[in-house]
Amino acid sequence: MGKTGRKPQPLRNSSGRELPSFMSETDKLPKGQSYPLKPMKLAEALSAEGISIDVHLVRGPGVRFDVYFWPPRPGIPHDRLYVCTGTVPSEQAADARQKIESTTLPAMATWLANLLKEDPRSPNRQQEQWFDLSPR
Repeated sequence: MGKTGRKPQPLRNSSGRELPSFMSETDKLPKGQSYPLKPMKLAEALSAEGISIDVHLVRGPGVRFDVYFWPPRPGIPHDRLYVCTGTVPSEQAADARQKIESTTLPAMATWLANLLKEDPRSPNRQQEQWFDLSPR
């Protein structure tokens, strides 16, 4: 179980097929709130940049959009991406969704693509990275 207390679920495409290495965990929405990030949009943004990485998306109450890159380590021999996103008032969801899809996700995908282009032995690639995309 993840930090929301719910078992993470694999993401499935429109035909119901499970996408490899993409887990999505969603907490119950507070009344009057919406999740502006759709898991499939995150998967599409990564795919558009040619990024294939283990992803764990956690959507929970609050205002946040944090992205963590974790390099390989003993027992986990591959790169991982941990994404934490929050909620917005329901009446702001459409605008927030448009901004996330047009600005935030492309910025995140570009950041990650540039990081993954670095030599895996470089100091930058061998340490955890954090990209804060939270609204200001």
